[in-house]
Amino acid sequence: MSVTGGCACDAVRYTAEIDSGVKAVCHCLNCQKRTASAFSVNVIIPRKSFKITRGTTKYHTYIADSKKPYHTHFCGDCGSALYGEPEAFPDTVSIKAGSLDPAFTNLGTIDAEAFTVRRKDYLKPLEGVKQVKRMISP
Repeated sequence: MSVTGGCACDAVRYTAEIDSGVKAVCHCLNCQKRTASAFSVNVIIPRKSFKITRGTTKYHTYIADSKKPYHTHFCGDCGSALYGEPEAFPDTVSIKAGSLDPAFTNLGTIDAEAFTVRRKDYLKPLEGVKQVKRMISP
């Protein structure tokens, strides 16, 4: 399925093919910090399936739990989180599901929850969803 998305101010736009993607809820500390929430929802796809169609992102690099750099891309104007590039899996892009256009935000069934060791106590595991203690390998 071909999807589109972008930031809140529409300065940055992208297209992506998500048919082969993994839909995942991530509870890692970096996702919590970046989203100012208890978790993030992501679609992890092959890098070749993702294309920026308008604008330029800014990015911040941090060392992920994999001990390798993770580049998180966002709009430099409005600050919207858009996607990440994990050097641990250099052929992948992790799209932040909240950046998808409204027509594409109903992703259906989530495939996995990642970093369940960091899931907040007030959250329960998603029923019937694969539970992964650390990082998901695509």
